[in-house]
Amino acid sequence: MMDQHLRFNHVLSSVSRAGQAMRRGLLFTLSLLLTMSISQFALAQGRDVTGTVKSTEDGSALPGVTVQIKGTNRGTQSDSEGKYRLTGVPDNATLVFSFIGLQSQEQAVGNRSVIDVQLTSDTKSLEEVVVVGYGTAKRKDLTGSVQQVTARDFNPGVNPNPLQSIQGKVAGLTITQPSGDPNRNPTVRLRGYTSLAGGSDPLYVVDGVIGVPINTVAPEDIETMDVLKDASAAAIYGARAANGVILITTKRGRSGRTTVTFNNYAAVETISNQLDLLDAEGYRNEVRRIRGANADKDFQDQQKFPVNPQGAGGFNTNWQDQIFRTAYTNNHDLSVSGGSQTFSYRGSLNYIQRQGIMKNTGFNRLTGRINLDQKALDNRLNIQYNLSVSQQDGKLAEENIIARAITFLPTLPVRNADGSYYEVGGSFDLFNPVAMLENLTWNRTNRTLIGGMNLRYEILDGLTLGVNGQYRNESIIEDRFENNAIKAYQATQRAARRELRQTGDRLLELTANYTRGFGTENSNFSLLGGYSYQQIDADGFGAANGIFIDPTISYYNLGLGAGTLISPRNDYATSYRNRVKFASFFGRGTVNLNDKYNVTATLRYDGSSKLGANNKWGLFPSLAAGWTITNEPFMPKGNTLNYLKLRVGWGQTGNTEGIGPYTSLQLYGPRGTYYDGSRGDFLPGYGITQNANPNLRWEVVEQTNIGLDFQMFNSRLTGTLEVFNKMTRDLLYVYTVPSDGVRYFTDNILANVGTMRNRGIELSLGGDVLTKGDFVWNARLVGSAIQNRIVSLRSDEFDSGLVRFNAFGGRGLSDVFASIIWPGRPLGEFNNVPTFLSFASDGAVQLQGRDGQPVTKYEDTDVAARLQAGDPIPQGNPQPWLTASFINSFRYKNFDLNFQLRGVFGNKILNNLRSNLMIPGSILETNMLRDISSLPANYGTNVLSTYWLESGAFARLDNFQIGYNVPVKGNKYISNARVYVSGNNLFVLTGYKGVDPELEVRGDLRSEGGRLQRGVNNIGLDAGGIYPKTRAFQLGVNLTF
Repeated sequence: MMDQHLRFNHVLSSVSRAGQAMRRGLLFTLSLLLTMSISQFALAQGRDVTGTVKSTEDGSALPGVTVQIKGTNRGTQSDSEGKYRLTGVPDNATLVFSFIGLQSQEQAVGNRSVIDVQLTSDTKSLEEVVVVGYGTAKRKDLTGSVQQVTARDFNPGVNPNPLQSIQGKVAGLTITQPSGDPNRNPTVRLRGYTSLAGGSDPLYVVDGVIGVPINTVAPEDIETMDVLKDASAAAIYGARAANGVILITTKRGRSGRTTVTFNNYAAVETISNQLDLLDAEGYRNEVRRIRGANADKDFQDQQKFPVNPQGAGGFNTNWQDQIFRTAYTNNHDLSVSGGSQTFSYRGSLNYIQRQGIMKNTGFNRLTGRINLDQKALDNRLNIQYNLSVSQQDGKLAEENIIARAITFLPTLPVRNADGSYYEVGGSFDLFNPVAMLENLTWNRTNRTLIGGMNLRYEILDGLTLGVNGQYRNESIIEDRFENNAIKAYQATQRAARRELRQTGDRLLELTANYTRGFGTENSNFSLLGGYSYQQIDADGFGAANGIFIDPTISYYNLGLGAGTLISPRNDYATSYRNRVKFASFFGRGTVNLNDKYNVTATLRYDGSSKLGANNKWGLFPSLAAGWTITNEPFMPKGNTLNYLKLRVGWGQTGNTEGIGPYTSLQLYGPRGTYYDGSRGDFLPGYGITQNANPNLRWEVVEQTNIGLDFQMFNSRLTGTLEVFNKMTRDLLYVYTVPSDGVRYFTDNILANVGTMRNRGIELSLGGDVLTKGDFVWNARLVGSAIQNRIVSLRSDEFDSGLVRFNAFGGRGLSDVFASIIWPGRPLGEFNNVPTFLSFASDGAVQLQGRDGQPVTKYEDTDVAARLQAGDPIPQGNPQPWLTASFINSFRYKNFDLNFQLRGVFGNKILNNLRSNLMIPGSILETNMLRDISSLPANYGTNVLSTYWLESGAFARLDNFQIGYNVPVKGNKYISNARVYVSGNNLFVLTGYKGVDPELEVRGDLRSEGGRLQRGVNNIGLDAGGIYPKTRAFQLGVNLTF
């Protein structure tokens, strides 16, 4: 054990020393070249070039247009009057004029000192610049699969998380908001399920900062979001990019007059759909139907059927109405931007207050951001400063309260006559949800600070050195208190809890980039080399207590509780500290030849302290090529096919994002208790709690991508068609091993064994459907079809055995699973679900037997027989075979309308919640759905069968917005004004009988106490207790001063 720790520390020290040496060397080189270049500036000669940039549409001046010397990073921007000035421009130089949404234009300088240009609008321009990681590229030069979503294309409505803003916009990117809980982040999967234990979320990079929590960025601050989908595009991030990369670029200031923008909206949210439960009258009727002659005796139970002293008959309480409400959201965003040709700035402040649809839940968040850009030394030195601060105060939801509201009887009142909460004594299933809601306090405060500086210096024409330094500090304070006076919380020993968790993240990156043009047909090449070092430190502590003499004493006075004395346990106080280090060397080479051929190659060498001593470093290459076919002489020229480009890429990326810092080491921890005779008491014991695995290594995702980009009919129709094959090898999984006390000291180990594959096809197609006068209709179709397969989960050394998941739970059920991971089958396939035939006369569920005859026992079913024979019956796939979006935008004069339809097709859902609320035999124990009347009165035991399998297909109107641009021409103070009305989740077309067919799509291993478990999170199982989704309507205004 000691020897292993020494080896681990030695590797960490080596990585650290290598990083320090590299930083000293590169910084010395930077200083030397800086000195040389300053001397060269004194000798440099050239002319001053001035001019004005205007629009071809109306001749108005265009501020903020980038004017750059081609092949270099030297440039400037036009001012508020469209004027620009460049000094020291060589006679043989070419100036490039560019601006988002406008066609770029090139002008040879020659002997001219004044160059005026006019730029034309072009929303489909191939000169559009996209972010590709450590740089940018023109869309026409791309070889990898990259899709950009700009701020103007974001989804409208209440979308406090940036991911919600691009839901349905990118083919192959599945973003799911599984509930209406405002404090819950969406789940994200790019091109299918990639991993079980290694982590499945994409890597988020915000303004060069790797691993930023996405919910700390205000959507109003974002300029673009670039999604790197294939390995050839993402491999520059190496071992962090197996699940794709989402690059977020925030808005920055431009030269020109100071601009102030104010955006505000108010929204109202209601429950979009909820369970159709029995009311009191319906409940009594079902008791009569099911219980028959015994019903009269049942009604004499005054605990479950109390008499209302205020009126005739009993009570009728809708418990969902008691805990839910109409929720309101207010969002305010203020920004100030401006600058000169050498200095620009943008500062913003965003505040959002969002109530949850469940009472006592919601959050308010304050976000501040400052972006500064400075140019010096004849625009050769460019410095970007970034600072953002965020604080979110959340009131969290306990979903068990929702579950109790569903099951608590409608015949019961909220309170007794004396004002105390009404409870059913002796029942282990019935708890008053209002009492639970009003006696639970659960708060969480997140504070995040991110600061950084990115320096780029063009030391020679075309050669740029860069330094990127970033720091992130995040702290989380979480408080929880459960009042022991309430029936539901009486057994809670740690009734009051308080935790503090914080993370410090340091990032340093050094880069050198050389770009040079050659030939006469826009040919160029570029070379990028760099080094990256990141260190993440996390620590925290928690304290708890219970049994307080007064419920007003809670987590602020933990020492006043008697729980630590009366009920001793070893988790009243906890603490931890860990550290992760990453070191990387990377390079990229790009050649663009004659506007026809493009080749890109990347290589990244990554080291991680997470991995075993024998496999801390990994090499991740990629290679991609592009061919613009329409630029070939043999292609006919015309208006039908304007642009056609073929892209082919291959690459490898790594993944360990989902595992902890010390997963490869042998660890000691609490393990049972022992009796200490000297103390006369039991004391906590300690032992080995984790097996060492010095061979633990990266998951490797190898991906091949073929893409076709095209424009047709005078570029009115644009599209991309892509086919990919994505294979994860050395799949991480928690395997069972014999605890022999020699090699293994616990019964499981995290190891690399399995293989998983995803194959798919993606299509993005759209353009102007109709353009007539002032009316424009633009539409886009985005879709993907993905096939997932588990290839293997075993090797000569490790065997996963029978991995069961999607637990089918309920009254009287245990150890019942609907899915088994099987080689050659999709993850989550319902292959352990017996086929339903009918209900027998005695209410028993009849299942299809081995010979096709009805049976009642699982072991006699055809499913059990086929499983035993090694060929499970596929009863349904929880993963859809097709996801699609239909995006529309209409403009007429000052009016605009846009909406998005999104659908999922071909998947199945196991409605476990419905099965537990449709058991006539349990009618006296919990409330039931109205549809219980369709089942036999003598059906009394829940049984897993295809009766509860339903289609999960749906089509949803995700959002709409109607806006009007208020005419402000000639106004001295206001340059733009817009008012709008929008909505979210307006309707869902589906045959699914549950609350909502859009469920969580995690599909990864469960984690308990920071340790990965063998169980897989549910896929396609609707198990209940879900915070209901909402339908929102919004009224907003955008003002620019």
